[in-house]
Amino acid sequence: MKKMGQWERKSSYLAGNTERSGNEETVFTVTGKHQAVVCNYRSVLRYEKEEIILLTFQGKLRIQGKRLKIPMYTPEEMYIEGVITEIILEG
Repeated sequence: MKKMGQWERKSSYLAGNTERSGNEETVFTVTGKHQAVVCNYRSVLRYEKEEIILLTFQGKLRIQGKRLKIPMYTPEEMYIEGVITEIILEG
């Protein structure tokens, strides 16, 4: 069996295969100013209407805005809605 390369693991993860590899990378997708999806995060450190802080495998991901909420999440992915004004990755 051929060993998958890093790019192949990432693309299979994005295609719906949630098998995790040893090299964990967080994928953050923003749609406009009102929706975001975070895949492959570790935990929620803070959840408030104006700030959500997630612990990722690369550091802290700080999402700031207004009326922020998490309408749906699983251990692998989280949906964020609201008016997103700033996104900061603190490594």
